[in-house]
Amino acid sequence: MAITATVTRGFTFATGVDVTAASLNQLGEPTVAISEGNVNITGGTISGLSSPIAIADGGTGSANAGAARTALGVGTLGTQASNAIAVTGGTISGTIMTLKSYAVSGVPSASPAGQMIYVTDGNSGAATVAVSDGSAWKVVALGATIST
Repeated sequence: MAITATVTRGFTFATGVDVTAASLNQLGEPTVAISEGNVNITGGTISGLSSPIAIADGGTGSANAGAARTALGVGTLGTQASNAIAVTGGTISGTIMTLKSYAVSGVPSASPAGQMIYVTDGNSGAATVAVSDGSAWKVVALGATIST
């Protein structure tokens, strides 16, 4: 399959004139229009597009990284640090959650309310889960050991 390319720069070669490297230099920076449905580009870069590449064509349809994340549905979750993930709404499932472990002497501030931690000695010296009410850590009774 042949690709037809039109090079324009306001310079015309007369019919029958040999085209040489020297004469091509007279073109300056050409504009190349490729008339082909599918073009494979290997290496190099693509720049100066008049509009972003559409999602249907393998692009993001966006002019910058933030807009690309939004267009592709990634949003801010795709850029959060692994040590500071905030999930607002939705459900976390299919995974085992491990609570951060503390001794009573080193528990963090109980503010804001709703935090959960594992306290190795927080229930009269026994291990427990604790939930903050915003001002204090409250013991969650663990109950009996599970059995089959």
